[in-house]
Amino acid sequence: MTFRITQGMLYSRALVDVQRGLSRYSQLQQEVATGRRINRPSDDPAAALRVLPLRNDIADLEQLSGNVSLARETLDTSTASLEDASALMQRVRELTTQASNGTLSDSDRQSIGAEVEQLLSQLVGIGNSRRGDRYLFGGTETGDAPFEMVTENGRTRVLYHGNHESLEIDVAPGVSTGLNVPGDAIFQARSRGATTFTPANGSSATGATPTGSGDTGIGFGQLAVTFAGLHTDAPSTVTAGSGTSTAVGPLAFSFTTGPDTLRIGGGPAVPIPVTNGTFTTADGRTLSLNVTGVPATTSGTLTARAGLSFDGGQSVTDVSNFTSNSVQVVDSSSGTVLNVDVTALTRTGTEDVKFEGTFDAFTTLVTLRDLLKNDAGLPNQNVRDRIAQMLTEVDGAHDAVLDGLRELGFRSSSMDVLKNRVEGLRVSRTDSLSRVEDTDIAEAILELQRQDLSYQAALQVSARVIQTTLQGFLR
Repeated sequence: MTFRITQGMLYSRALVDVQRGLSRYSQLQQEVATGRRINRPSDDPAAALRVLPLRNDIADLEQLSGNVSLARETLDTSTASLEDASALMQRVRELTTQASNGTLSDSDRQSIGAEVEQLLSQLVGIGNSRRGDRYLFGGTETGDAPFEMVTENGRTRVLYHGNHESLEIDVAPGVSTGLNVPGDAIFQARSRGATTFTPANGSSATGATPTGSGDTGIGFGQLAVTFAGLHTDAPSTVTAGSGTSTAVGPLAFSFTTGPDTLRIGGGPAVPIPVTNGTFTTADGRTLSLNVTGVPATTSGTLTARAGLSFDGGQSVTDVSNFTSNSVQVVDSSSGTVLNVDVTALTRTGTEDVKFEGTFDAFTTLVTLRDLLKNDAGLPNQNVRDRIAQMLTEVDGAHDAVLDGLRELGFRSSSMDVLKNRVEGLRVSRTDSLSRVEDTDIAEAILELQRQDLSYQAALQVSARVIQTTLQGFLR
């Protein structure tokens, strides 16, 4: 059986050959123009499966490279701010050393105090440093100023409105770094130690002692112990007078008759009845009492209640049970807590309170400023002693700033290593992608020229085969 070659078959075959040649020619032309042999998955499906992951890797590495640059820039800005803070704290130390000199006059200390106040404002400004519209030391709360200086009831505090977290950013595959250090870890770094009591202004000790746990106060403070009246265990004929009373706690009493007298705490007998009589104990404490006569019970123990205040008398904690080794006294303005052991509390007075290990950078400057201005009217010797104590606190606060500076400096310097690593990975991935998808230009051009010749030949042959004249058909 023979097959007849028709004119239609010739047309179809010529068209297919020309289109195939044109398609290959177009593909080679695109390879030469783009420099890639894979411009769509159909060009090489197997190779395309390797190209897509490589392109994604390169895009990720380019993003990481940008992150490294951002991190380095942000960390360098933070480091520069802390370098300013370090220089400021060094100046504070110089002023503290100068102010502890006993030859300075009150006006000299006032002048130093004015400079310390300026430094305090500058330090708050450093704590509120920004890069663009983002604050550097607020943790992840970067939209608002992290530090605010407020003065309430004559007392200055610096409040922290940030959080304790750090902004994290990816800087290499599987590696992230913090863009900042929360400001409270630098400017309000504390390592609370023991709480200590010292009689204020050279007065006698009250007998109150710190419990050693649970305190939340910061810096210096004062505990005022006052007489708060008699407890219900006092004899029926005895009430508190309006005179000065310095004795608190349990006090032994004894009445005698003929003549009628009253003896308190082993002190001298005082004739009764008496109004606002002053009774002195054997150890020199005093108690003002009104006594109308001898009660049925002529001896025993009465309790002089004590009032404890840690906020200048704005709130008072009443103590009538002197067997408690932990009485909580709260500052009504700040909410800070001082725990007091009253088992040995015997007299009124004022105790200077120091919360060891709580003098952060801001507290140190506020305390130093207040000591130099001495609005509380402390004796000069007390002022000098406290200022001398502040040298250690200034050094501790400066160390916290230096710790933050070292941490940020270390992170910043590590960005150079990470940038080189990311760049190396990017070059490696780019090289792998090039080997998979890039075309050999020289080979592609030669192939394009060969395909052009084949295409032209196909056109010429097709033109000869497809004759549309009657004469050509009769041949």
